[in-house]
Amino acid sequence: MINGEWLGTVILFLMTIGLIFYRYNLLTTDSNWPLVYYALAVIHFQLFEGGLDSRILFSAVIAAMLLRFEFLAGWPLKVIQGAEYILLALIAYRLFDIVF
Repeated sequence: MINGEWLGTVILFLMTIGLIFYRYNLLTTDSNWPLVYYALAVIHFQLFEGGLDSRILFSAVIAAMLLRFEFLAGWPLKVIQGAEYILLALIAYRLFDIVF
């Protein structure tokens, strides 16, 4: 049965996959769209109990903020980008697990 929690989770899952491709194809990290995504992910986390793991979600938020506000360059930037990809993949896996 389709309800608000299921629909919100599906939309967030699709947004997560979109953000992974967006980050991969983006040449710069000066975009606010990932922060909008993370704001919606935190809202989803607050509304629906037992959904996302808080450690993974907030680690990804911190990684996105470090990328957005350009505190890093060189190899630390690549490490944080790799960590964000892994965290986004874990979030996508968890959302897929919730939906199906």
